[in-house]
Amino acid sequence: MSGEGRQRARTSLEAGDLAREMERVNRALANAGVLLAGLDQADSARALRDPSYSPLRTLIEQATTSAAQVTEYLRAQART
Repeated sequence: MSGEGRQRARTSLEAGDLAREMERVNRALANAGVLLAGLDQADSARALRDPSYSPLRTLIEQATTSAAQVTEYLRAQART
């Protein structure tokens, strides 16, 4: 295998490993989002108001979107 071929194989392996790590991040963010949704609902119920949307929940949802994009990019890199 040529040096370039070895480098490409190593990069694909690293990208695959990183994609799996990002999938763990995605799951953690999803779980945090569910927890925050429950906390938002509980806070709203205690205050007897319509359900609210905390800034932290918005941040988690934005991070989830970004993590999904990074994961997709790494998967594409691993396939090449």
